[in-house]
Amino acid sequence: MSTRQLPIHNLPLAPDPLQRCLPRLPLEPQPSAQRRSTTFKTSTPGIWARVAPLWTAWPLRVTKEEVEAIGVDLENGGQVSVEDVLARWDPNEVLSTGPNGLQARSSAHRLKIKPELLGISQKALDDRLPHLDVGDAVDLCRGTAGSGSEARDALVDVLSGRHVLMSEDQGDAAYGPWSTRYCGHQFGSWAGQLGDGRAISLIETQLPDGRRTEIQLKGAGRTPFSRSADGLAVLRSGVREFLGCEAVAALGIPTTRSLALLTVPIEDLPVIRENGPEPTSLTARLAPSFIRIGHFEALNPSESARGFSQIFLGGGGWLKDDTEKEGPLDGQGNLESLRELAEWCKRVMGYEGSTEGWVREVVRRNAEMVAGWQVYGWMHGVLNTDNISVLGLTIDYGPYAFMDVWDAGHICNHSDPSGLYSYRRQPERVLFALDKLVQALSPLIGYEAIHGAAPSGWSEGRSKEDVRELEAKAAEVMEDWQDAFWDVERATERRGWAKRFGLKTNKSTDDRDVFYDFLTLLHTHSLDFHASLRLLCAFQPSKSVDNNYTRLQAASMVANATVNLPGDAVDPAVQEVQHWLDLYAQRVLDSDEVSAWSEGVEEGEWESARRRAMEGVNPRFVLRQWVLEELIADMEKAGTENIQEARVKLARVLDMATNPFRAYDEETEEGRERSRLCELGGKEMLGFQCSCSS
Repeated sequence: MSTRQLPIHNLPLAPDPLQRCLPRLPLEPQPSAQRRSTTFKTSTPGIWARVAPLWTAWPLRVTKEEVEAIGVDLENGGQVSVEDVLARWDPNEVLSTGPNGLQARSSAHRLKIKPELLGISQKALDDRLPHLDVGDAVDLCRGTAGSGSEARDALVDVLSGRHVLMSEDQGDAAYGPWSTRYCGHQFGSWAGQLGDGRAISLIETQLPDGRRTEIQLKGAGRTPFSRSADGLAVLRSGVREFLGCEAVAALGIPTTRSLALLTVPIEDLPVIRENGPEPTSLTARLAPSFIRIGHFEALNPSESARGFSQIFLGGGGWLKDDTEKEGPLDGQGNLESLRELAEWCKRVMGYEGSTEGWVREVVRRNAEMVAGWQVYGWMHGVLNTDNISVLGLTIDYGPYAFMDVWDAGHICNHSDPSGLYSYRRQPERVLFALDKLVQALSPLIGYEAIHGAAPSGWSEGRSKEDVRELEAKAAEVMEDWQDAFWDVERATERRGWAKRFGLKTNKSTDDRDVFYDFLTLLHTHSLDFHASLRLLCAFQPSKSVDNNYTRLQAASMVANATVNLPGDAVDPAVQEVQHWLDLYAQRVLDSDEVSAWSEGVEEGEWESARRRAMEGVNPRFVLRQWVLEELIADMEKAGTENIQEARVKLARVLDMATNPFRAYDEETEEGRERSRLCELGGKEMLGFQCSCSS
């Protein structure tokens, strides 16, 4: 298979797709069943439901002309039903059939969607969809082309929901768009069934090298898990996620990826939020799978979560879980589906072995992920258990932020007044989420520890007492998993810090004398975290014997890594930074350290090699809050009347976010603009907090 030969509707299906391996949630056949909020009992098998994209307002809006087109005579007492309105979206017209067995379908009403492509990530295409032909979509978004191509049109049609990819057979072997059910703990408390409330997956494709990628839309409309929400997303949240995924990926941190960002004219689909109507967005994102810890909690909630009541206003009423009296387990959940989901996740991750071993792999991956966050001062903001991927991927970009002025206690989400998800607490909150995964899987882990691999039907006929015995066995075999998490997290974080500080050898005093003391300096004197480390790359330890050199370097760091520092605070800051630089120089000039850097380079070039290495891990560009806020405002102002202007501005920031270590030539107008975007921003934006963006 050659690179980029297939348009999106012809992508090959991955082996063992989710909906052909896991049971489907029961829904009534009428169109409204896809859209009515439905709470499923924990004993219900399966995690997914068939849901086609519905990029329209909710509650549904319909004009008199549209009602008459349906065939209802309002003047003579005719009435229109929600089924009539929703049936217009049913993709009953077959447009084409691809080699993957999927048909591109639509309807006259679906074809009225007027999508606009705002952005597409070349890096994500290269990494996750190298076989996808997008035509001239990348050039269009960069402002260098726009004549159109069939592959680009196909991409936009499928991602917007104008065309729906689904198999001809709609029975048990059917394949088509879907959403999944998961539960979770939000801000430490059980919140019951949560999603996917606005995420709809389109296809799982196999890459030429055998890897798999799932394409999922965020903001694609109502699903059975939307509760009282509309399933849509505003432009500001779409821009933040689209750029955030790619910025984090460029730093080498595991994450979901962004494929594309779309919008429609606000006059066609205004999204109503607390501040009034806003332009909509639809983000196409990529991952091997989007399964979260919350999916396992839905199948086996912890003891404290049972008997929980949920009330969905405007949805499917309420469900009290302790009314389940379906057998000896009484509300235990569905342990058979728990096994099926675990086995499927193992296949996706390429893991062969026991559930215990797989859980330890999940723990390891998440420990490495959060360590990367800490090293780069990135804050998630909403580390609920439904926002933690079992693949160890950064997922769900809401009120995230990169650190400005160093503050280990910084809270990036203004909806988190207690600081539960502050920067310093991120590892422990990921650990909390992993503990919920261990709890959910403990009956299966315990069974396998006693009996070996669990066969189909392994949980049938088991009593609560049986399950408690299995959980007790799991507690024995998993006794040390939290220690393993901390071992991996701390080791990974330490390696990351060492790279950012340009150290190849280890000394027991580095944590205190190098890392901790430097970060303390930044906090004490309000120095910017990333700018300070980037400036440190240029420091030459061999010149530190000259006291004037270190003072000039310290003064440069204070001047270029602060915003409006009071005059009487400058000299104390310079003095303390200079003192640290003197100690740091001694550490770097240690004979073992110099030898490590000298290996494989020409004599006398070790400092140049070291600087290049440091500049390759300390970003010049950081996706700061002020950059995001300015870009979002510009794009909202441009609207669909100046869509090309919005595309070009987004493409510029995307290119910088995906190439964060690059320096810019300030001799050109474009270079000067890019250098401006690398600045710290105004003091009023330092530590800017977002809400859970919607």
